[in-house]
Amino acid sequence: MASREQRKQQLAEQKANRESRFAAPNLATLALLIIVLIAVLVAVAAPLRNFYEGRNEIARAQANIEYLERRQADLEREIAKYEDPEYLNQVARRRLGVMEPGESAWRVIDPRMTHGTTITSDETPDDRGWAVFLWDSLREVPEDVPADAPEESPAPAESLVPEAPAEAPGAPDAPEAQ
Repeated sequence: MASREQRKQQLAEQKANRESRFAAPNLATLALLIIVLIAVLVAVAAPLRNFYEGRNEIARAQANIEYLERRQADLEREIAKYEDPEYLNQVARRRLGVMEPGESAWRVIDPRMTHGTTITSDETPDDRGWAVFLWDSLREVPEDVPADAPEESPAPAESLVPEAPAEAPGAPDAPEAQ
C-alpha cells in the first residue's frame, strides 16, 4: 500500500510541476502574443481579399457568359424564323402592307374616333428654300444693345407660338431656290 501512496504522491508532484510550468502569462508575453496574432492576420488579409475578389470576378464573368449564350440562342432562333417563307410573307403583310394577288384590303376605323378640328395657322407658310432662309437670317442686322442698359429678366412665356422673324430693312427680295 505504501507504493500506492508513493504513486499518488508522485502524480500530485507531477501535476503541480505541470501547473507551475504553465503559470499565468505575464503582461509582456500577452502583448507579444497579440502583436504576433495581428501581424499574422494582416499578412493573411491581403491574399484572402484577392482570393474573394477573384471569385466574385469569375462569378460575374460566368453570369455574363450565360447571358450572352442565351442572347445568342435567341438571335439564332430569330434568324431561323426569317428562313421560313410563311413567316416572311406574314411579316411583309404586317409591316409593309403587302398583299397577295386577288386579295382585298380592309381598313377598320373606330366609329368613336371623331374628326377634330385641324390645326391651322393664319400665317402663310414661308415658301423660301432652306438655303435662302439661312442666307437671309445671316444677312439680318441685329439691333445694337447699349452696354450700360440693364439686362431684362426673361419674361414669362405667355405664348408658345414663336413670333415671325422681322425682315431686314432695305433688304431686296431674294430669289427662290428650288
